[in-house]
Amino acid sequence: MVDVRGAILKGRREATRLHRAFAMRDRIEEQGGRIDVFDTIVRSGVPLLFRPLDGLLGVFINEPMPGVLVTTKRSLSIQRFTGAHELGHFTLGHDPSLDDESILRRMPYRAAPDDKQQEFEADAFATEFMLPPWLFATHFVRQGWTAAAMADPITTYQLSLRVGASYEATCRSLMRHGVEAIDRRTLDNLLRVQPKQIKQTLLGDYEPPDWWRDVWLLTEKDEGTIIEGSRSDLFVLKLTEHSGSGYVWTFDELDDAGFAVVRDEREGPVGNSVGGHTTRSITACSESAQEGWLTLAERRPWIPDGMPLTEFCVHYDLNGPEVEGLSQAERRLLLEAA
Repeated sequence: MVDVRGAILKGRREATRLHRAFAMRDRIEEQGGRIDVFDTIVRSGVPLLFRPLDGLLGVFINEPMPGVLVTTKRSLSIQRFTGAHELGHFTLGHDPSLDDESILRRMPYRAAPDDKQQEFEADAFATEFMLPPWLFATHFVRQGWTAAAMADPITTYQLSLRVGASYEATCRSLMRHGVEAIDRRTLDNLLRVQPKQIKQTLLGDYEPPDWWRDVWLLTEKDEGTIIEGSRSDLFVLKLTEHSGSGYVWTFDELDDAGFAVVRDEREGPVGNSVGGHTTRSITACSESAQEGWLTLAERRPWIPDGMPLTEFCVHYDLNGPEVEGLSQAERRLLLEAA
């Protein structure tokens, strides 16, 4: 029989230790973003490889030396949870493990009769490691979200993108962490809404080639943060535009960075007074893996070289999902050491 309480406490203790050892909270409070699962595996001295595994999501070995394999056949959020599960096996001193879809079906805080202790411990670790309460709180503060706002599927979906977990896992974690607005009825209501419906609401009349890609809603609250996603993600930028004073957002920088603008709208104006402002809504997509900084400026078009009234800057990393070979984290470390 699985010792549920012991597994949870052990997983939480090890997750907290790694958060502190790698100063994750300080970095995320400053820059935004998510727990970097793959970077933690590599910095823990564990070789990490991605392979197109058949019938498996991940593998942990400990002889003759520790190592982790993660499949390339699933989405980035599942790759991340699988990596966290395998990291749990390593940090908790477990035996080798071949992990299939069952790691996604198991409830991390409710053991089934046939669950193995080490698998339950690795699940508990992965959940606590990827989605600690302070990570949610950090994004709540930055975005100005209240607990009650989490009853809105769009808001919870946007939170899931920022913490790097699936929509369902984020909903369940909010209730598990005791977010007061998320009771069982609210959770059921959230889970009845499919991510495709949320994406359709965000994109309006634009229809992407497929509905697997995620849709980020970016506002002034995301200024200076890092956006970590996949190469096919879509971005809806909603920025205040002081068009009544002659200032408009220029989007040449999007083209220069390899993004294609697929929709451009204005909402408003707010009020009827001279100098009022509107909301500029731009939908952009990227079809290639890339990383960099994007800076947009709000200027008067007849003074192109003048000082912008406002700037919007984000760091984007759109290299997911991981492809066959070394992880992006390990490649960065190798470049730093060269």
